[in-house]
Amino acid sequence: KDAEDAAARLQKLETGTLVIGMVSTAKYFLPHLLAEFRREHGSIDIRLAVSNREQLVKMLHANEVDIAIMGRPPKELATRAEPFAAHPHVFVAPVDHPLAQAGHVPAALLREYDFIVREQGSGTRAALEKFLADEHVELRVIMEMASNETIKQAVMAGMGLSFLSLHTIGLELSNKLLAVLDVEGAPVVRAWNVVHTQSKLLSPAAEAFRYFVLERGEAYLAENFPMELGEQGGR
Repeated sequence: KDAEDAAARLQKLETGTLVIGMVSTAKYFLPHLLAEFRREHGSIDIRLAVSNREQLVKMLHANEVDIAIMGRPPKELATRAEPFAAHPHVFVAPVDHPLAQAGHVPAALLREYDFIVREQGSGTRAALEKFLADEHVELRVIMEMASNETIKQAVMAGMGLSFLSLHTIGLELSNKLLAVLDVEGAPVVRAWNVVHTQSKLLSPAAEAFRYFVLERGEAYLAENFPMELGEQGGR
C-alpha cells in the first residue's frame, strides 16, 4: 500500500485505494460526504473501517487506515488533527417524558432517572463523563450499549434517558420520536477532526479527501444538523 501511494505521489495521480477510519457516530453524515467526494474523484476506491474511538486509535497506530474521522484526537500518538466542524452532544428522552415538558433542567436532577449510555472507549462516553465531572453529578446507569441505534430504540421505548451526539438523532427529531432536554451545561460541544499520523505520507487520494472534508464538512453538517433542530425536538 505504501509503495502504491508513493508511486501515485510521484505521478500526482488520485488513484488507488483510500482507507478511511471513522468512529461509529460519524456514519450518520460521512457516507453523504463520501458520495459527493466520489462524484468528483471517481477513480479512487474507498474502504471504510468503522469502530469506536479506542479501536480507531489502534488502527491509526498500526497504519491500517490512511485518514480517520473522529472527535477527540489521540494524545498517545503523534498525529495531525484538524477540526472541521462543531460536534454537539445532547441529553435525549422520549417525547412524552416529564423532563421533555419541564423546560430548563438542572444537571443535578438527572441523577433521579435511569440512563442508557455508550460503552467505555467511545468518544460519546468520554464527553458524558467530562460533563458529569464538571457538574459533580453521578448518573444511575442501568445499561451500556455499543450502538447508537439500539440506544435510541431503548430511549423511545421508555427504558431510560441517554446522552448522544446530535448528529445521530436528526431523523428522530424531525419525526418527533425523541426530545432533546434543555439540561444546564448542555449541549456539550466538541469538534469533529480529520486525523492522520504525522509519520504517514499521504497519497494524492488521501490529500484530496482531507481537503474535501476541511472545505465541505462544516457547511454540510450545519445545513443538515442545525443546533436549532435540537431545540425544536425538545418542544
